Amino acid sequence: MPPKRSKGYYVKSAKKPRVGSTAENLDALKQSTKGIIVTANFLKGGCRREVIHLLQEYNTSGNQGNHGNQPKDPAGDVSDEIAAEIAQLKRRVFDIMTLSNNMMFLALRDEALDPTELVHRLLTDLRESKQRRTRFTQKIQPVLHTCYASVEEITKTARVMLEGVFHNKTPKTFSIVYKSRNNSSLKRDDVIMAVATVATGNEEWSEWVKVNLDNPEWAVTVDVFQGVAFLGLLRDFILLAKYNIDNLTAEWKKEEEEEEGTGEKTENKNEEDGEKNGGESTENNIAPEPEEKAAEKDSSAEPVPTES
Repeated sequence: MPPKRSKGYYVKSAKKPRVGSTAENLDALKQSTKGIIVTANFLKGGCRREVIHLLQEYNTSGNQGNHGNQPKDPAGDVSDEIAAEIAQLKRRVFDIMTLSNNMMFLALRDEALDPTELVHRLLTDLRESKQRRTRFTQKIQPVLHTCYASVEEITKTARVMLEGVFHNKTPKTFSIVYKSRNNSSLKRDDVIMAVATVATGNEEWSEWVKVNLDNPEWAVTVDVFQGVAFLGLLRDFILLAKYNIDNLTAEWKKEEEEEEGTGEKTENKNEEDGEKNGGESTENNIAPEPEEKAAEKDSSAEPVPTES
């Protein structure tokens, strides 16, 4: 019979984060990590499957294609299917970290990959093709750096992230997008002021950097979840509906409804014009004169003098 353990043992075990738990994931993310924040509509499992498949297609490392959709050999056995599944897992470039019931973080295994370019290309293609291709995924947001959620650490991380893009003599506009979940230690204004100071505080480059809240060239995103801050630098933030697939789809539907409404108005206007003209054009809507009146008009006409 195993020895009886003390109460302190169980208390210590309960406080220790479990492997793969949210607490352990957040501890790992306090070190700078690239990745993508994914928000699900309601079914997180379906969201995880579809977004992994979609991002694998747009993988900037060149592994584009429909992984897992290759035609199966009818003569193949179970071992071939298992080998194919293992090969697909090896190709995967993300480590999935659960943050909440409807939010996960896909940490990039390959540091050479650029999550900003990957997600921007994906959403641009979705916008141009007007095909959603997702059912459970609500938002896909790239992250360039993660750090501990404090004003000091966010300032240091923002300086590293913005230095290469903002500190040059090229005109650019930006806005700061801040969002906090399950964190009450940080104040919104303090974080925004710290990041804005990094972006415009250098006198040498400040004249080339302007704030534009309506349609910025760059959106500096700061998402705080519990004790971790996720920082990103997004292009075409307004054009791509703030990287929200639901909002992007709503814009497509609105544009289609406006186009249909314009077409119906044009058809109705043509029909009304036709009814006013008696169904025919104005040129052909002249009634012929009766034969008697035409004869009287000919007899009353003055004779034309002829040369003798």
